[in-house]
Amino acid sequence: MSRLVALLATLALATAACSGGASAADCERLPGVRPGLCPIAAEDREPAPERAVPVLGDETAERSVADLAGAPAVLNFWGSWCGPCRTEQPELNQVAERFEGRVGFLGVNVDDPTPNALAFVREFDVPYGSVHDPAGSYAAAFGGIGPSVMPSTLLLDERGRVAVRLFGSTDETELTVLLDLLLEEGQGG
Repeated sequence: MSRLVALLATLALATAACSGGASAADCERLPGVRPGLCPIAAEDREPAPERAVPVLGDETAERSVADLAGAPAVLNFWGSWCGPCRTEQPELNQVAERFEGRVGFLGVNVDDPTPNALAFVREFDVPYGSVHDPAGSYAAAFGGIGPSVMPSTLLLDERGRVAVRLFGSTDETELTVLLDLLLEEGQGG
C-alpha cells in the first residue's frame, strides 16, 4: 500500500508541475513516461491542421481533427509495414477502450496501399477509425512526422491544439498518464 501512496504522491507533484507549463526537467518525475516528456505549455500550443482526409476503407468519407474537438484526442500515425506500429497497436487498443467516451482517437495511415492498411486494422481489431494518407502529405503538415518517423503519436487538448508529441513507440502506461493530465487540465485542475 505504501508504494501506491508514494506513486500517487509523485504523480500529484508531477501533475502540478506539468500542468502549469513546467520545464521538461520537472516532468522527468512522471511515472511511466519517458524522461523529459511533458505536455507543451498551453500558451505555446499550436492548432493541429484541420484539413479533412479520406477515411480508410471509405474514400468517399472524410475526417479531420476538428471532428475530435471538445475533448482530448490521440492522433496516431502508423503504417502496416512498420514493426514498432504493430507492437504498439494492442496498447493503443487498450487505451482507446479505457478512455472511451472521454478521449477521441484517430489513426492516420501513412505510405501504405489500402489493402495492406485494411488488413492491419482487421488483424489488430483496431477499435477506432483511421484516415488514409498514402503520400504522407497530411502527416507532413504536423511537422516532423512522416514514414521515417513511425510510429508517431500526437495528443491534442480539448481545443484541438498539439499538447504532446511522441516520436517512436508508446505504451499503455505512458499514454494513460499523459491523457489523465490532459483530462485534468480540461477540468481546470
